[in-house]
Amino acid sequence: MTTAIVTGSGRGIGKETAILLAKRGVNVVVCSRTQSEIDSTVKTIKLTRSGVLGVKCDISISSQVDSLVKKTVDRFRGIDVLINNAGIIFVKQLADTTEKEWDETLDSNLKSAFLCSKAVLSHMKAGIIINVSSGAGKAGFENLSAYCAGKFGMMGLTESLAWEVAGRNIRVMAICPGEVATKMQEVDPEYYKQNKNMMLKPEQVAAKIVEMVFDSRYTNGQSVDI
Repeated sequence: MTTAIVTGSGRGIGKETAILLAKRGVNVVVCSRTQSEIDSTVKTIKLTRSGVLGVKCDISISSQVDSLVKKTVDRFRGIDVLINNAGIIFVKQLADTTEKEWDETLDSNLKSAFLCSKAVLSHMKAGIIINVSSGAGKAGFENLSAYCAGKFGMMGLTESLAWEVAGRNIRVMAICPGEVATKMQEVDPEYYKQNKNMMLKPEQVAAKIVEMVFDSRYTNGQSVDI
């Protein structure tokens, strides 16, 4: 039985990905820093599947990541899929971005992927790691310097790790969505209101992630735009 950890799965892309994976018969570990959001995702999955575990975790802290992985292995006896999805955003010019905001962004958006990938690799005989990057991981955007730095870093992490696991029957890939209508976009309410209808829906991105998990045409080191 396949087991997947989906970070940031309390809402948005992560939540929809967790739900879709569960519908495909995957055991899912729901991971977030917010217990109420975990409970909501777990409740939805349990309507159709019992193979779900909710874990409150700050994935920028190595001890909490280690605990997350241990709980997953104790419950499901292994880890086959990791979706590094969690992330935050501050819409600010670089000159106005505080050191704390920079650190929080890079910790949540990039360090977390490093910690989670490192923690699961020893439990993967074969498996898949999908890093949720962004169009902002391929081109810089005004007022998003910290966010873009993290997403560019995610692309480098993906490519480097793909080389390191070559020959191990592990695929490491990235997905690079455009703007997605999630709560993250609400940091700029007026922009979100004006552009919401043109944005991708979380379900569309989740469907592509699940397709990448199950379709071997998506290869190690590949990045997929959507």
